[in-house]
Amino acid sequence: MLADEIDAVDWLAIPTPRLHVPRVGRDVPEWFDLRSPAPGLRDLAAATNIPAVAAAATYLTSSSILWGHMGAVFPAAVTAAPFLLRITERDYANARDAALSLLSDMLHSAPFDGFNRVGVADGSTPALCCAVAELIRARQDFLLALGKPGRRLLEECSAHWRFEITEVARDGEDLLVLGRLGGRIPESGTAGELQSEGMIVRLDMVAPEYPLDGVSDEACLRIERAGDELPCVPGAVMFPAECGEFVH
Repeated sequence: MLADEIDAVDWLAIPTPRLHVPRVGRDVPEWFDLRSPAPGLRDLAAATNIPAVAAAATYLTSSSILWGHMGAVFPAAVTAAPFLLRITERDYANARDAALSLLSDMLHSAPFDGFNRVGVADGSTPALCCAVAELIRARQDFLLALGKPGRRLLEECSAHWRFEITEVARDGEDLLVLGRLGGRIPESGTAGELQSEGMIVRLDMVAPEYPLDGVSDEACLRIERAGDELPCVPGAVMFPAECGEFVH
């Protein structure tokens, strides 16, 4: 059962910052630890009425996945996202919509410096928002079947693109890279972040070499003014630079 899987996670072992609050009285702690999201996830998965959904969502936005008052997201969000995606499969629309809203908050909230990345299966360490976006894109077919709410969430994911390099060719001072693209890169180009062999290198300009058809995930990108020492090799991945730099 989903509740058992939620409880099987060691939420306290996931790196999480302590939050600082202004001292307003002798009995108010200056620092406090964020609570586990497990009760909120369990309650949202079982909720059958609007008050129960609202209570679960409120709990989760003041837990170790999200802190709504600050617009903050934490590493545990990446672990919680697959559970929220499964909650979107529920027939109860209010619980489904709450789960979609929480996933959207994860994409738009800012992490704390030092707690803004997470390791994933391919060895890269994307920003939290990009890691969540990739989990959401993996459920694209289901989310499209939900209609407008699912399409909206996928559209929000598009800015958190991921590009896996399969081939590299030099073109003067630039590099042309072939690979697989998740999300969407602006036609005018954007700053990127190259992750290769444990290194993270900021790229001033990454742009589609030709218009993307929006159907296939295969793409060719141009990295402008790429130095000879740039560790751009097959298997390396790129993400939006602004996501890696977006911190509290």
